[in-house]
Amino acid sequence: MLPTPEEKHKIQEATICNPYLPLGSAEQFFMMLSSISELPARLKLWIFKLDYENMEKTDSITRVSKVDFEELSNNIAKIEVDCKESWDHLKAIVKHDGPTQIKLNVFQ
Repeated sequence: MLPTPEEKHKIQEATICNPYLPLGSAEQFFMMLSSISELPARLKLWIFKLDYENMEKTDSITRVSKVDFEELSNNIAKIEVDCKESWDHLKAIVKHDGPTQIKLNVFQ
């Protein structure tokens, strides 16, 4: 669950109104999450990476066993869509992270 802008704003207001009252662990965690640029894109890239690794393992098993070509075709189509979306997420992350090595690699 990601913090909404409204939740972030309320926590910030509470901090301003009560500067000597420390935030609870949940509020601290929400503020930490909200400070990460392009967090949804980063999480989607992470999920894609994990899914891709699992798909590779599944595909290697499929090659050894009886092949269901329809399922294989669906898996390849899903990987293609996920890969294109991941590329868009990566571009968004690079845009907000500034000049890093990954930015140089992405646009070469």
